[in-house]
Amino acid sequence: MGSDRELRERLAAMESRLETAAPPELRSHRSRRVALSFASASLLILALGGTALAAIAIANQAQGHPGVENPGQPLYGARLECMTPPQAAAYIADHGITQVVWQVERDDPAAIAVGKTGSTSVQQTTAPETGVVVPGSIADGTLLMVVDQRHGAQVSGACTNR
Repeated sequence: MGSDRELRERLAAMESRLETAAPPELRSHRSRRVALSFASASLLILALGGTALAAIAIANQAQGHPGVENPGQPLYGARLECMTPPQAAAYIADHGITQVVWQVERDDPAAIAVGKTGSTSVQQTTAPETGVVVPGSIADGTLLMVVDQRHGAQVSGACTNR
């Protein structure tokens, strides 16, 4: 039992040496609400900023490319639509454009067989022999040219005769 008494005395001595300080005041509910409001506002601003940046990036990606025959473009005034696809290919090559993709639009025989209209689209690196040339645009250094081989395709624009 003596050891219990010693232990109590030592504990009492230690407690007497401790400084007695008032417990810290608890923050009020109001200051917590203000802190939460600031945190929420900060997150909202970050989210809106991120959304705005994403919208700008998408808008820049979605910009159209001016037609290759428009003023200021490499084949301005070439009148490619007045040429056959082989003539247009030769003209393009003569003007130093080497990366060309020809997108050929054709009637879809399967759709025609069942009395419907439809078309297929094929991309190739050489110009087809026939069809109506539709000047395209340059994207990422490659010129896209469209050739319409569908039934009833006609030259449009400034050139009405080939």
